[in-house]
Amino acid sequence: MSTSKIALTAARITPSATLRGTVTPPGSKSYSARAVLAAGMAPGTSRIRRITNSRNVRALIDAVATLGAEISFEGDDLVVVGPAELKNNQTIDVGNSGIVLRLLLGATAHLDRTTFVTTFPESLGRRSNIEMLDALRQLGVGADWQERDGRLPISTYGAGIHGGSTSIESRKSSQFLSGLLYLGGRLDSALEIHVPDELKAPSMVRTTQQVLATAGVETSASADGLHYQVPANTAFAPAEFAVGSDPASTAALLALTAALDSDVSIRHTGLTELDGVVDYVRSVGATVTVGSDEIRVQGNPAALKPLDFDGSLSPDSVLPLAALSAHADGTSIFRNIEHIRYKECDRISDFRKELRKVGIESDETVDSLIIHGNPAGATESAVVDSHFDHAVVLAFTLIGARSKHGLVIENAGVVGQTYPDFFRGAAELGIDLQLSAEPGVKAGA
Repeated sequence: MSTSKIALTAARITPSATLRGTVTPPGSKSYSARAVLAAGMAPGTSRIRRITNSRNVRALIDAVATLGAEISFEGDDLVVVGPAELKNNQTIDVGNSGIVLRLLLGATAHLDRTTFVTTFPESLGRRSNIEMLDALRQLGVGADWQERDGRLPISTYGAGIHGGSTSIESRKSSQFLSGLLYLGGRLDSALEIHVPDELKAPSMVRTTQQVLATAGVETSASADGLHYQVPANTAFAPAEFAVGSDPASTAALLALTAALDSDVSIRHTGLTELDGVVDYVRSVGATVTVGSDEIRVQGNPAALKPLDFDGSLSPDSVLPLAALSAHADGTSIFRNIEHIRYKECDRISDFRKELRKVGIESDETVDSLIIHGNPAGATESAVVDSHFDHAVVLAFTLIGARSKHGLVIENAGVVGQTYPDFFRGAAELGIDLQLSAEPGVKAGA
C-alpha cells in the first residue's frame, strides 16, 4: 500500500485512569476550507482569522495558489489575495480530502481545463465522484477520468458555460451540492440546483451558504432543502472570515473526556454544528457545562448509558461517539449514516472490522451502526488500522485509553488531516501514549 505523504506514525495507547487540564481544539476544518476557497475566488484581499493548520486545509491553500492566488500568513491569520482571473489548464493535487476535491470540481468547472490528482489512490482515489460529474455534464461541462465511477484522476472542461439548471444526487455526500453553489458564484447567469433524492448533512450545506454570503455570493434554498438557486450577477468579493472551533475535533474531545474519570475544560471559539453532540454526551452520563469560551466536562465512566444518535446531525462525530457508546452497558444505534461509508474509508464496515480485533461487538445495516456496549470495553490487545481516516484514529484513541491491555493504531499520523496536535493535547490531559515511526510495533511490547 502506498504511504503517500503522511508519515506512518504508530500510536500505542495504553490504559489511562484520569484526565485533568485544559485543551484547545483546532479551528473548523470545514469552515476554513470553504473560506480559503471563497477568498481565492474573490479578486482582492481577504483575511481568514484563526485558520486551522490541518492537512486538508493546507491542500486547499496550495490549490488556490495554483489557481493564481497570493498567500501569506500573519500570526494565526491567513491573508489571501485572489487573482482577477483564475488560471486555466492547471493540475491540482487535492491530497486525501473529499471536501477539497468536490468544492474545487464545482468552483473551477467554468474554466477551460482543470485536472485533479491525488497521491492517495488507496483512500481518496477509491471514492466515486460520478454524481458530481453527471451534474456538471447537465450544465455543459465535459469531463474524463481514468478509473470507473468518476474516480481520480479527473479532468474537467467548462469553457463557455453560463448557468442553467442541474440536479445532483446527494444521498452519499452533501459536498457535491456545496461545490455547485461555488460554481454559481462564478457564472454570469442564474444557476438552479435540484436534489432529487435526499440531502445528507444539511448543516454542512448551511455552512457553505454562510461562507458564500460572507464573500458576497447570494444563495437561496427551499424549505425542504431540496432546491437551491444562485442568482445572476452575484459574484465573489473580498471579505474577512472568522473560524470557529472544529466540530469533529471538539466532539472527539467531548467523547474522550466523557469516557474516563475526568475534569477537563475544552476551549472553544464557537460551537456551530455541535448542539446534538453536546446533548448526547450529557445524556449518556457526563456532566457538561457550556460557557462562552469553554466547555467543562466531568466524566464518570460508571454512569455511562447506551443511547441512540442521529448521525445526520454531525457525521464526523459518529465514530468518536460510537467509541464512547461501546463502554455503556447496552446497545446504541447510530442512524442515518449511509453517507459516512463514502468518507476516507467506509466508516461503518471498516470501523467494525477494527472493533472486532479488540473484542467489541457491533452490527450494521446500510445506514446504521449498532454498538453492543460493555463497560469492560476492549478486551483484546491488537494492532488496528486507521484506514487513512482521522476519525478512526480519534475513536480508537478513546477505546485504547479505556481498554484492559492497550492497543496500537497504525498510520495514526493521518489524524493531522483534521487535528494536527491531537496526540500532544491528549497526552497533556493524561492519555498514556507513545508515538513511533515503526507502524508494526505491537501493543504491550
